[in-house]
This record gives sequence, structure tokens and C-alpha cells, in this order.
Amino acid sequence: MNAYTSHITLYDLALLGTIFIGLTFALQLWFTPKINLTANRMLALALVTIVLWIIRILGIEICPSAYFVNWSRLPLQFSLAFGPLIYCYVLKITLPQHKFRWRNMLHFGPLLLEQCVFVLEIKESIKTGAATYDTRTFQQLSPVVNVLTFVSVIIYLYLSYRLIQKFYQQIKFNGNDRYRNQLRWLHRLLTAFGFVWLLWIPYTAIDYFFNHFHLS
Repeated sequence: MNAYTSHITLYDLALLGTIFIGLTFALQLWFTPKINLTANRMLALALVTIVLWIIRILGIEICPSAYFVNWSRLPLQFSLAFGPLIYCYVLKITLPQHKFRWRNMLHFGPLLLEQCVFVLEIKESIKTGAATYDTRTFQQLSPVVNVLTFVSVIIYLYLSYRLIQKFYQQIKFNGNDRYRNQLRWLHRLLTAFGFVWLLWIPYTAIDYFFNHFHLS
């Protein structure tokens, strides 16, 4: 029987704590009765996509393959759904009366592409016995999926800003500017998130030119 030693760092503990906090918050958003329940559930799903991505990163870090041989084949990659979920959340905040129809599902079409890539990774993993993130398919197509995810979030953040502007235009001016403060909290959150998201550019540049895509 082969001994297995898990080397858990402070970085891994931080990821583990983020997973529990994210799941707890997502459950609260999903089950807590509120006025705009649909919007909260959209935000909960967006959080779940982040949590699943962090679980995959943590799995790669601690390498649990000694106990769970095929863990890398678990469906944990839904990054192309993150942008549309944020957009749907803002849509229900600005237009609570909006009813989602089948046309709204077209926003999640690129997610099928990501899942097709994942299926190809699983097929190669079955043939070679390697983890999905060690396959040639992953090395070739994962950067493409990452770029699509980055562009997708930028586009949907822009569309979310447009929704907020339309919300302000639909409100009648009542002699003061207090109506402009109704969604200032949402505007600030989107701006802060957009700034953090843009940090992906220098991070990826440093990873590519100095670490050959081996940063944690």
C-alpha cells in the first residue's frame, strides 16, 4: 500500500476557507425568502461556479488522486456561465418584472463549448490514464477557454452597466438626485469586480513570460 502525504499550505487553507464561505453564502441566497428571489438565486449560481473552480484548483494543489483516482473527471468547470449569470442578476435587479424565456438561455450557449472541451479531456484521460489537467487537450484548449471566459465577463459587465443606465433613464426626475442613489451600490460592486477582473491581464502576462503557465 502506497503511503500518501498531503502537503497543505496556508494558500490551500485560504482556498478551503473560501470554499466554505462561498457555499454558505450561496445557500443563504438560494433559500432565504426575499423580495427578488430569482435575482438572489442567479447570484447564488454565480458563486457556485466560482466555488467549483476553486475546488478544482485546490484539488490540483493537494493532489488527492491517491484516494480519488478519477477526481479530475468531476464536472467542476462552468466558467463561461459566470458572465451570463452576473448579467441575469443585474437584469432582475433593474427589471424585477422581467420573465426569463428560452431566448435568455442563448446566453449560456458558450458553456456547451466548455463542456465539449471537458469531454475531450476526459476521453484523453481515459486513454492515457493521466489527470484531465495533464492531457494535451487541456494544454492546448484550456488557454482558449480562459480567454473566452475573460472576454465573456468583460462583455457582460458592460451589458450590466447598460442595464443600470436604462434603469436610471426610466425613472422620472423628481426634482433631486436621490433617485440616482438607488443602484449606486450595485454600480460600485460591478466597478470593483471589473477592476479585480482586469488584474487577470498582468497576472497572465507574468505567468506566460516568466513562469511558462506554472503559477498556482
